[in-house]
Amino acid sequence: MASLVAAALLLSAGFMMGLDPHIGGAVRGLFPESTESTTSSTDMFGLEREVFEKLKASYYKEVDWNSLQSAAIDGMLAGLNDPYTVYMDPEEYAAFLEDASGAYSGVGMVVEMKNRLVTVVSTFKDSPAQLAGIRAGDVIISVDGVSTDGQYLDDVVRRIKGPEGTSVTLEIYRLSRTTTTEGPSADRSSVEEAAKESEGSTADSSFLPPGGEVTKYTLTRKKIQIPVTEEKTLQADGKTVALISLFTFSEGSAQALGAEIERAVREDKAQVVVLDLRSNGGGLLDEAVGVSSLFLPKGELVVSTEGLHSPRQVYRSTGGAFTETPLYVLTDEYTASASEIVCGALQDHKRAVLVGETTFGKGLVQSIERLSNGGAIKVTTAVYLTPNGRDINKTGITPDVYAPDDPATADEDETVDKVLDLISGSSGL
Repeated sequence: MASLVAAALLLSAGFMMGLDPHIGGAVRGLFPESTESTTSSTDMFGLEREVFEKLKASYYKEVDWNSLQSAAIDGMLAGLNDPYTVYMDPEEYAAFLEDASGAYSGVGMVVEMKNRLVTVVSTFKDSPAQLAGIRAGDVIISVDGVSTDGQYLDDVVRRIKGPEGTSVTLEIYRLSRTTTTEGPSADRSSVEEAAKESEGSTADSSFLPPGGEVTKYTLTRKKIQIPVTEEKTLQADGKTVALISLFTFSEGSAQALGAEIERAVREDKAQVVVLDLRSNGGGLLDEAVGVSSLFLPKGELVVSTEGLHSPRQVYRSTGGAFTETPLYVLTDEYTASASEIVCGALQDHKRAVLVGETTFGKGLVQSIERLSNGGAIKVTTAVYLTPNGRDINKTGITPDVYAPDDPATADEDETVDKVLDLISGSSGL
């Protein structure tokens, strides 16, 4: 049935091109000027235009062409089976630009599509989501009573956001989690593998692992200012340790992190830095290069990107002030995207010890392409590779020391405990 729906939407994409100049411009820009198909680009939508003319002349009621426009483009992009390549109409694109500024109105959490499930990656401190008890790993299965099944990630996010002071009701599925020294439980792993192998870029609750619990949360939206860093000073066998959480790779994050480390070294006399990238869903590529540059000598390869229409690009360290400072990096299954660029660079150069869990596995680069109607498409344009040439998309980065934090022990952080043991020398690698 899903393939039939996709086919119908793709048909709409063709005949909509003949309806409105803005629609035509928006859709036409998605196609190359030429094609190797036996049908030329000039008449490849001839049949669809014919269907449109029949529909215009005979359909029994008025049609909302604007809604069909969005559905047509969404259907076209659905054929890519890529959850990160999406269409934004003019209103949605304006909201996207607002979010990129680092502030928005919502409930204060980061979500990603993981194994066909809309999964909470992190919640911001003192946000409505955090104060309500929502946490990383929770799965959103409905928004205001509407199931997330069949929805794109960006569609779900837009429904969660809204004007400050308004409310939204989320139905959350909390997965049961068994953590051992060997990793996730076998039952959960088998469900995750099945989801990874399935086609489709929309949510599908049939991939929910068994044994979880469903809870409803009604949250009041507020203005969210995304934090950048948070620092704690710890001790390990007489050594002063700066534990610094980096929450996002928004504009200026690398500079803010550098200032935080400088302050910790100067004022707190920190001898070791622990960079916490757990539940950091990523952000800007340039900021990932900037963060890596804080710890690597000038000229070291940080990451390379390449795609069918994107020439290979190489990004190198600009050199930083902390190239000799002992460094540990904390990871979990929600350490994603730009965070993984940093993890891959520091691990490949043997500059840091990674401690925690295997990362998310989003090794893709997205670009924004403006459209003639004032909207845009967010397009996956390249895959990125670590300095050693590793493609970590869908596989993630394995830490040097596996040490997950047990969510059942709210007052204890086993990952941090393990790092302090390593620093003190009481636990070997």
